[in-house]
Amino acid sequence: MELLHLRTFVVVAEEENLTRAAQRLYLTPPTVSGHIKALEEELNVTLFVRSSTGMQLTEKGILLKEKALATLNAAQNLVNHATELQENLIGKVRFGLNAPPRLLRIPQLINKLEAACPGIQLELSSSSTGKLLKQLQKQQLDIGFIFDPSPYPEIDALPLDNVELAIAVPAAWQNRIQQQSWEELSRLPWICNDGYCPFQSLIKARFEALGLAFERLVMSDDEQTKLDLVRDGVGISLLELAALEDDVRQNRIVIWEKERFSAMLHLAYLKQRSEDPLLKALLPVALSIWNI
Repeated sequence: MELLHLRTFVVVAEEENLTRAAQRLYLTPPTVSGHIKALEEELNVTLFVRSSTGMQLTEKGILLKEKALATLNAAQNLVNHATELQENLIGKVRFGLNAPPRLLRIPQLINKLEAACPGIQLELSSSSTGKLLKQLQKQQLDIGFIFDPSPYPEIDALPLDNVELAIAVPAAWQNRIQQQSWEELSRLPWICNDGYCPFQSLIKARFEALGLAFERLVMSDDEQTKLDLVRDGVGISLLELAALEDDVRQNRIVIWEKERFSAMLHLAYLKQRSEDPLLKALLPVALSIWNI
């Protein structure tokens, strides 16, 4: 019996939908369906009642879901216990970044972690909040930075600091942008995320409150790409103010000064990983960098 099949079973049971489960698992719906079919054949039990509206657990499926969760937790506990038996903690932590490393104080973290836990190696991966959340769910990452609280109950998010945001505008547009209203701003091309993004949610909510729609010209989930496109005169975007400082100084980008936004930076990880020895060692060090 494969643990991946058990995890697929649990996620489908939670989502009650093959497509949503596939999205969480970063798999295709046929692959998810294949996992469920293989598990049902191996157990000789029908786990779900399939219908046009989704997947509903059978009575036996409900009972076996609890057993599957217990098995997955036991497997993780075995890994945790083996790690704790080591005289010195040794292992790799996959760490997701949603902003440039200097803004997330990663150099300070590396230095402190090397002194406190020299056996822990960080594997850094840059992405966006939306993608990081999905990667945490699928356990492709162990921990990561996100903006705003987690929208998913299975992910814990510890608040670190409030980050100031600003609407970044190409420098060539400076003369025609500063006095524009939100209505005029809505008609300009915007560079937005192609998935879940707290920054985009802020802008969307602001326009909706004013009864306005806005033009989404380019979709990208990479903050550096957004910054490059603003700098090159493609459009405007809501970005971290600290990430804009060099470009503003060199007059490559200007800030629309009529309104600012902010978002809370969090450190996020799966609740079920809270007893992972590597994370338990890393978290106090990471939080100390933020004076928490």
